Amino acid sequence: MNPKQEEPFWHAAGDIPILVSAPHAVRHFRQKKIKMSDEYTGSIVYLLNKLTGCHAIAVTKLYGGDPNVDSPCIYKEKLAQLCRQGKIKLLLDIHGAARDRDFDVDFGTNNRRNLLEKMHTDEILAQNFRNCGFSKISSDYFAASSPNTIANFAARELGIPAVQIEINKHYRVPAQNPQGFHRLMAALVESINSVGRRYQEGWKDINRERKIR
Repeated sequence: MNPKQEEPFWHAAGDIPILVSAPHAVRHFRQKKIKMSDEYTGSIVYLLNKLTGCHAIAVTKLYGGDPNVDSPCIYKEKLAQLCRQGKIKLLLDIHGAARDRDFDVDFGTNNRRNLLEKMHTDEILAQNFRNCGFSKISSDYFAASSPNTIANFAARELGIPAVQIEINKHYRVPAQNPQGFHRLMAALVESINSVGRRYQEGWKDINRERKIR
């Protein structure tokens, strides 16, 4: 339980205003029980930072809590700090689902409330996944509607649109399914690049209008 009291997170800055998060990258502690990690979600977040230039954060140590349940929460505090520093415009919270779930990927948006009227965000994500061969795409199987989920926290407290992305384990384990893992990364990379471009172009338009005024 982190006896040296070291910061139990890895984080990296980027140049795209999107933050990817892996709160269950390692084992976590919920209701007095140790829960297993969502395998390879930390690796996915690390790779996305390197491949796209997005901002990233992941848990690296079992510190005695669960970021997706706890309040107050040191992970959420660090996440909020990174969002302020990086002027984050979108949070993608990466989670892992079991193999027996009847979906390849699920987008949890709290019935779209957590999108904060950026209604096309989940549609862009879904289209990019379909383009990479994913056919079983669901919405709100895990809705991220509980008040203390990271996605709900980001939308409610930080005013940042957020999507909880649940990825079936079949696509998260590269040693067992390398082609599936590559398709997963391609879908996520293209999603971040396409959504990121929209936000950056929007900023340019806003800045241009300010200069004209």
